[in-house]
Amino acid sequence: MGQYYTALVIEEDNTIKKLDPHKFDSFYKIWEHAWIGNHCVNAAYALIHNKPCKVAWIGDYSKSLYEADGDASKAAREPQLHDIMPGLAEAAGIKPKHRKVCPAWMKMMPYKQFQKLYDIAWGEAKSMRASDFTKEQLTLVRLDTKGTYLVNHDLKCYLNMADYICGSVKENGMCFNPLPILTACGNGLGNGDYEGQSCSDDVGTWAFHRLEYTDRIPEGYSEKKYCFIEDRDTCTISISV
Repeated sequence: MGQYYTALVIEEDNTIKKLDPHKFDSFYKIWEHAWIGNHCVNAAYALIHNKPCKVAWIGDYSKSLYEADGDASKAAREPQLHDIMPGLAEAAGIKPKHRKVCPAWMKMMPYKQFQKLYDIAWGEAKSMRASDFTKEQLTLVRLDTKGTYLVNHDLKCYLNMADYICGSVKENGMCFNPLPILTACGNGLGNGDYEGQSCSDDVGTWAFHRLEYTDRIPEGYSEKKYCFIEDRDTCTISISV
């Protein structure tokens, strides 16, 4: 089955805004809505426009990454004998235990805290809808966008949106939107996720970070270069232009 996503925008006072793609006439999978021009994604940009907030695109399979005891992040960092004394481990016939790769967002998000946010994303909490935003907000980021930046205040870096679009747009005019992919929790667990080799290690690395969409580059911040692109050519998408 495919994995569905719902976005959460967490404001500085911990107010949580939920963005259900269906409320914006979009579909749930990353491949279906994470495009430049999509109304649901632009709603997220509107919420962080000149206003830093934490952002996460939460997949409905993402909770499975945590171990049963709720501490996968600890298990992923915990050293094994093979890490410390590989020769001794091999001589003793001790095989390394299977260990999940721990995404960056799991290292900063204890299970109980994530569970609360997951329940908001996939529970009965009310979502904002397209009617809560102006036409200008729902078209905030377009293929011709220039002079704006997606800023990560926790990593003290920024992405030039015009340069990103220029380097990531396909010949058919489609371009993955960096915000859902950089903040995706659970990517790779289901069909319809981002499957590109380009910048695959960067997927989800900005989840739950304080992000801002702005026309100003903060002093001392470094520029990041990303290119999210796939070879797949056919799919049902929802770009909402």
